[in-house]
Amino acid sequence: MHQLVIGWPTFAAVTFLALAHLFQPNSAAAQAAQPTESLNVLDANSAVVATLSVPRSGIQSSEVAVLINDNDPQSVEIATYYQRARNIPDHNMIHLNFDQDKTYPSFTANHGMDPSDFAVLKAQVDKAAGPEIQALVISWSRPFRIANFNYYSTNYSITSAFTYGIDADHLASNSCGATPVNPYYDSRSTKPYTEFGIRPSMMLAGVSATSVEATIDNGLKADRTLPAGNGWFLKTADNARSAPRERDFQTTVQNWNRPEALTMTYSVGRPEVRNTRNILFYETGSANVPSLKTNTYVPGALADHLTSSGGDLFGTDQMSALRWLEAGVAASYGTVTEPCAHPEKFPAASVLVKNYFIGNTALEAYTKSVRWPSQGVFVGDPLARPFGTQATLVNGTLSIKTSSLEPGLRYNLYSAPSTTGPFSRIATVSVPSYQLATINVTGMSALFYKLEPGFGTAWPSRTKEIEPSTAAMPSKP
Repeated sequence: MHQLVIGWPTFAAVTFLALAHLFQPNSAAAQAAQPTESLNVLDANSAVVATLSVPRSGIQSSEVAVLINDNDPQSVEIATYYQRARNIPDHNMIHLNFDQDKTYPSFTANHGMDPSDFAVLKAQVDKAAGPEIQALVISWSRPFRIANFNYYSTNYSITSAFTYGIDADHLASNSCGATPVNPYYDSRSTKPYTEFGIRPSMMLAGVSATSVEATIDNGLKADRTLPAGNGWFLKTADNARSAPRERDFQTTVQNWNRPEALTMTYSVGRPEVRNTRNILFYETGSANVPSLKTNTYVPGALADHLTSSGGDLFGTDQMSALRWLEAGVAASYGTVTEPCAHPEKFPAASVLVKNYFIGNTALEAYTKSVRWPSQGVFVGDPLARPFGTQATLVNGTLSIKTSSLEPGLRYNLYSAPSTTGPFSRIATVSVPSYQLATINVTGMSALFYKLEPGFGTAWPSRTKEIEPSTAAMPSKP
């Protein structure tokens, strides 16, 4: 007799509603192919003993292209380091060559890349990137924005320019005005180039190669760890910087602060979080966050501060987004020109948390969270991905821990002796809200498993539905 249990990875304070149907082996019905990804099923010694196919929830390392400036030694070093860390194919490495410190006659400093120079690079990248490439990793730290004559800052960061291209009507318009809407905002897509014609971009930026490599190492440690860290969302006394996201912070905490999901705190009047452990999310409104290094951050943590020039990566007037990375955060965001505190120009916590939790990479979750992104630069490890699914097979018990189940959708779990089948349905599961869930099935060892949506089909059950007592929960975020 097989046993199915659905719950949360760690101890729980309450019992939550779950629908679980247990079946004797039964042939799988033919269904339309859905995007999937595969992961290893491990035994007690972390040896691979089977494969689990699950619905795709994030961009894969084979689908990112790394942009390298061969004229910049740090860019070359970081690109090589990242390729090895993330097993990125050689043909995904795109080599460029430009003077990152170029100054035009009569100008004394370089504040970015001129649009005409950028257009040349963009054409090279577009030509080199095949249709399978869904995202871009920028391995240099300068330039991080577009600037007319490499001097006059515009309304485009280097990441938004590569992602969306440059809209000439908004290039030098009033920086406090609306900018083009992100078509990818809060999308469920995991193939942005295929479905939207854009390649989200993030910079592996830092003051030195050593600091960037530390960020890469931190992001790598996060992969599918399903962390139980804390989220902090602050409304500080700085009303101009805190008020724009206040309501979204409150909604995010209300929806996600649940025993089977995350531990979240909305704090009013607190200037910053100090001497705090296991931070997973940290968003605030402040020009500077001086005590951020007194905290410890879960691998894969995301953090940002709403201020005018957090994206001026090497500026000193306000805190650079790079300070977050140096403190141990996997990815961050800031604007490169004055945005005038429009909430649409900064990450929406509700969108960021949801998409990260269901298994998106840091790049996807952050890019989806900004409605008007042209002035913002994304920095960090784009492939950091602490959530998703992990699986073990120990003493005949298959244990699947996942944060990726879509509420209200019924999923079928199948086993097979190989990837080609024959497949037998061994369980059906459903959850009422986004949550960390554990599916245990005993007495069904196999070499291949797959978990896929059943499209709402009510399969006939041969045993009783399991409906544990229900705790009060907010509705689906």
